[in-house]
Amino acid sequence: DPIKQAEAYLYGRGVPQDCERALSILKGEADKSNARARSALGSMYATGHCVSRDLPTAYRYFALVLRTDPENGVASQNLESLWKQMTPPERQAATKQ
Repeated sequence: DPIKQAEAYLYGRGVPQDCERALSILKGEADKSNARARSALGSMYATGHCVSRDLPTAYRYFALVLRTDPENGVASQNLESLWKQMTPPERQAATKQ
């Protein structure tokens, strides 16, 4: 499972932590519309784990999760939380296509 492999690299579980490798795997899977990869990337950008903290990018990844899984309550809650944390310019950046 590529997501489990990415998480192993992300957190150093059984392998040395390798943020670049984890990011590469997750972005590849996100490009294939993998909701778990998109959610993981959203979490990474929301918290700044292995990447620079970027709330608009996090918001966009969670919005993509909802496009493929509209009933995903966790992604919906994350979107709402991020929206409340963002400044008006960040909100504008988050909703640009």
